[in-house]
Amino acid sequence: MMRRRPSLAALAATVFGWPASVTAREPGLQVLEVPEPMAQVAAGGPTGVLAVAASGALYALPLEGGRAPRLAERIDPDTPLAIGHGRIAARRQDGALWVLEGGAAGVSNARALAPASGLLVLPLAIIGVQAEGGRHRVVRLEPSGAGTWAPVAHSAVDVLPDARPLQAELDGRGDGGHVVVLAGPDAERYRHGVLGDTIEATRVCLLERHGLELMRELVVAPPQVLEDIAVRRVAIGGRDGLLTVRSGPQGAQLVLVDADPAAPAALRVAASGPVIGTARRWLSPTTNGRRWLAVHTPHIGGVLHEYRQEGSELVATRVMDGVSNHAIGSRRLDLSAWQGTWLLMPDQRRRRLLLLDGRAGWRQVHAWQLASPVTATASLGDGRGVAILQEDGSVALVRPSV
Repeated sequence: MMRRRPSLAALAATVFGWPASVTAREPGLQVLEVPEPMAQVAAGGPTGVLAVAASGALYALPLEGGRAPRLAERIDPDTPLAIGHGRIAARRQDGALWVLEGGAAGVSNARALAPASGLLVLPLAIIGVQAEGGRHRVVRLEPSGAGTWAPVAHSAVDVLPDARPLQAELDGRGDGGHVVVLAGPDAERYRHGVLGDTIEATRVCLLERHGLELMRELVVAPPQVLEDIAVRRVAIGGRDGLLTVRSGPQGAQLVLVDADPAAPAALRVAASGPVIGTARRWLSPTTNGRRWLAVHTPHIGGVLHEYRQEGSELVATRVMDGVSNHAIGSRRLDLSAWQGTWLLMPDQRRRRLLLLDGRAGWRQVHAWQLASPVTATASLGDGRGVAILQEDGSVALVRPSV
């Protein structure tokens, strides 16, 4: 006799100890089957959702039930996956680069990728952060035959140990853009540690994507720092700008950085928002590239603001209280997720996920009660839903339908 498979709700109740009736009552919330507790989620791969277990196993999680294929072992769960151009890239636990492309895996002989740093997939290469002799520099790796990847260029500038490289077209040349990274690490200037350590950036650097030569830079004068590990690309006119967080004696403020039209080798702060007003008070941005928001003091009250540019000012409008898109001490910058004009935002305790309508002044239209606090999100694309990683290692899929 064929054995009947348990429902997702019943499986959640058995494995995680959740009440099955609670899961069943939540429209648009689906608990995904996971073979072991997960420590990272990302959008992409053969099923649409990738997850790295605490053990280092990489899985593709099925969205409609069934066994999750295991794609790799020994993946570093603290270093974010990078997906693009038909590749999945990851840092292995031994520091090597691991790349899956066309069903075949390749690795680098060099084992110097910095833990918790970012990877960037380009059409012909992978950009990472290499740790060597106490320094951290951007490295470009390319295929070298026989399933291996090798470094072909390094930056001269020192970058944050946990920097997250980004590709952006700041000059509007139509050339696909170059590599932006936070650099100039300083461990003494601003000792706050909200992102896991007290090493903060003092430079934004634009590096040529092939040879990694310095093309443009912004240097932040003391006592200020850039209290961030990854800038965010936004659209300003026909080119890209960057949102980041500048902090100093009066706390954090949102700043817009772009290419300085008057100086070919410079980036500039094109506009800045109001400071929070107290040292060691931070804000956590979120953007879909067109609309710019930030949660002020996400660990203390959590007040969501929306920003608009007026000349050299970023004017902030208060939206709502009691939300948070960051856990203190975490390198996961933004726990909110975008679905078209909708924004999914955790509440202050990260146990409820709020659905906010961007067409109606960010009015809350729904909320999902979660089994465990949110620790990461991954948007699968407009209309496809958002994968939610929870503190207990479980993964759920939220599909807004309002």
